[in-house]
Amino acid sequence: MPTKFPLENAEALLSQSRPGAVDPNYVVAELPLRTFHFVADIGCGPGYLTIPLAKYLYDGKVYAIDVQQGMLDIVEREAKAAHVQNVETVLSRETKLPLEDNSVDLALMSNVLHEASYPTRLIRDAARIVKKGGWIAILEWRKQEMRVGPPLDERVAQEDVEEILEKLELTVKARRIIGDIRYLLLVEK
Repeated sequence: MPTKFPLENAEALLSQSRPGAVDPNYVVAELPLRTFHFVADIGCGPGYLTIPLAKYLYDGKVYAIDVQQGMLDIVEREAKAAHVQNVETVLSRETKLPLEDNSVDLALMSNVLHEASYPTRLIRDAARIVKKGGWIAILEWRKQEMRVGPPLDERVAQEDVEEILEKLELTVKARRIIGDIRYLLLVEK
């Protein structure tokens, strides 16, 4: 069974200088976004991407969604410290996102699928909340040995994610390698 990132180590996830960290602004720049979009940051953790997204989406909104209330508490603290007011934290169950159908322009899952017990169900529910013409963005660790990130046996290979997407009749429109250690899949709904 996949394990969730331990809450007691959450603060470490906020450091851009930690081994394996990617520049959050670079990730945001790779996403098909407009400043007025509504985005679901699914499995937001302590808000590493949530806060940069909120700054970019100054006329939009970020739903910071996580299964751990402690992570959401850190997001609220970080949003307050960054003076962004367009972040709404949302406590969720893993495969049932508490947002309305067709309510966001983009659903982002960053380093989430390797922790998901049911990745297919999670992707299906992410697709449910995305508007027609919107996007699903999946950022995951490449399935190869490296000194950073989750253990190799917990990682989800890009081919496996693409197979899930195909089963769900979702088509990958763009593929990127981020920092040599992660892959990004962009799926238009």
